[in-house]
Amino acid sequence: MAEPARATGSLAGPGRIRLLQTVMLVAFVLLALQLARMQLLDPAGYGEIPDSSRVRILRTEPPRGLIYDRNGVLLARNVPAFSVVVVPADLPTDEAQRRSVLLALERETGSAYRDIEQIVNRGLESVDPFAPVTVRVGIDPTDAIVARAALAALPGVHVQATPERRYEGGDLLAHILGFVGPIAPEDVDGYLDTGYPLNAQVGHSGVEIVYESALRGSQGRRLVLSDPTGRELELLGSLAPSPGADLTLSIDLDLQAAVAQTLEDGLRAGLAEPLARDLTGTRQPLASGAAVVLDVRSGELLALVSLPSFEVNTFTGVRDTRELERLFTDPARPLIHRAYMEIRSPGSTFKPLVALAALQEGVATPQTRITSTGAITVVDEYNPQVRYVFRDWMAHGTLDLYGGIARSSDVYFYYLAGGYSWNGEQLFEGLGADRIAEYARASGLGQRTGLDLPGEASGLVPDRSWKEEVIGEPWVLGDTYTYGIGQGYLTVTPLQMAVLTAAIANGGDVLVPRVVSAVTEQGSTRPTPRVTTGRLPVDAEHIQVVREALRIAAAPGGTADNGRPPSLTIGGKTGTAEFGTPYADGSFDTHGWYIGFAPYDEPEIAVVVYLEHGNGSRNAAPVARAIFEAYFGLEASTVAAP
Repeated sequence: MAEPARATGSLAGPGRIRLLQTVMLVAFVLLALQLARMQLLDPAGYGEIPDSSRVRILRTEPPRGLIYDRNGVLLARNVPAFSVVVVPADLPTDEAQRRSVLLALERETGSAYRDIEQIVNRGLESVDPFAPVTVRVGIDPTDAIVARAALAALPGVHVQATPERRYEGGDLLAHILGFVGPIAPEDVDGYLDTGYPLNAQVGHSGVEIVYESALRGSQGRRLVLSDPTGRELELLGSLAPSPGADLTLSIDLDLQAAVAQTLEDGLRAGLAEPLARDLTGTRQPLASGAAVVLDVRSGELLALVSLPSFEVNTFTGVRDTRELERLFTDPARPLIHRAYMEIRSPGSTFKPLVALAALQEGVATPQTRITSTGAITVVDEYNPQVRYVFRDWMAHGTLDLYGGIARSSDVYFYYLAGGYSWNGEQLFEGLGADRIAEYARASGLGQRTGLDLPGEASGLVPDRSWKEEVIGEPWVLGDTYTYGIGQGYLTVTPLQMAVLTAAIANGGDVLVPRVVSAVTEQGSTRPTPRVTTGRLPVDAEHIQVVREALRIAAAPGGTADNGRPPSLTIGGKTGTAEFGTPYADGSFDTHGWYIGFAPYDEPEIAVVVYLEHGNGSRNAAPVARAIFEAYFGLEASTVAAP
């Protein structure tokens, strides 16, 4: 299948399979007893069964579970739809007669003969040739009445009502909800082995696939008497299906909409600078980005937005092939959720983690003072005649650790990461690449967070051995310097940065993020438990130092002040990461980042904003501020021009 499902909704979950097997066994026993009673104990009550008739057990599909947002807003429901199906085993065995039936189907449904034949043959070759296979979907009720009359004389052909999935929210929740559809050919064996009929509708993405077995429910059974063409003559007994479980998402639809709107504004602002450049012969910039709102106490995702997105109902019912082709070929890649499927360099939002590692390792204290004159010069390790200049974004003067974070001094973090030596004398001992990598991995970077959605990327936490093995080159001091400011080979997802920000806010717990907050089955609701993968590998006092530095960064005079609502105290950090090839003037395109948490004293949420193009302070920070205002119900404010 598309991706191995999580334990909570896995097709392969042993407990779920045993339960399904037990239900099926009970159903067959009950139906067998009913059949035995009819045939042996009380045949007179049912009359004589004609020799040309057959007793059959038909499966009844269960209603798929519904999906709600955290406030009870219905997001995914089932609506009646009509389709033309064929029971392969009921078709004439004579080749000419079968061809005649399929040709009639082609005339009446408009489906190509070749497609119909392929569907039927696949059904005949399956383990259950009596399972209906779908020939045409999306018939409106009026046409269904006409089709039923026109196809009545064709053996094995039926017009039946089936549930069709409908999603609310347009493009707001497309990646999260996912969609259902026919079983993909490569997945048929796996689904049939777990009791699915060949024509089942199954989850293909989002929570629809991760929680497939919970949403699915259990099939019912009908014992019927039918004639040789498959038409039902009499219902002899039945066992009702069990509806699928309902899901409650942690997502707040209203907050999701507010985040999407402010993110769109930020993307537009971030594009202004690259669009003003001469882009002749270069890649055209695209408005894309992501935003995350994570509950720092529980790990619940309150908003998870990626732009551009797509209308999820495009994948339900009768599909518009031209629209699907457009989605798959769109250079903006709307089918990719940039919060957890795409990896980028985090820029200066990585500096708080470097500071934590430096404090824990004794490389620095809160009072460690480093002077930035706007750049540092280092001598090449292999050729003393070559010197390299590593620039800061401005000359900050002398700063302690609080100021180094608040002013986002690159020179300060060059020192913390790689140290500094001159004329053979080691003036400052830094962490080094391997220790940075150790703390990054222990904090959840370089690995999947455990999100209950498919397609999550793990990112990359590099070290010396990685570069030698993959790049084939030795690690040099310049690599460590760029590592220390969140650039170079390091890549993360916005969701990973949200988990890191939440850990700093909540005192150290590295949470597993979740979009499903509860599963309701047979009237019983089971909340999704809070799960952690561990704790930040640093002492509480060091976490508090970095928290305080982030508060200063988000206060007047700090680089993250544009992300703070006037009436709220928060912790925050901006990031502006260079990428791509340089322009003629030597400058680069940049990603805009912002991480923050609020309220400062008793944190509730972590917010991460990522813009494919833009500046952290000018473009990403105002998006974060608007998100904080939406969540806390504050009056919208404006940011003064820098």
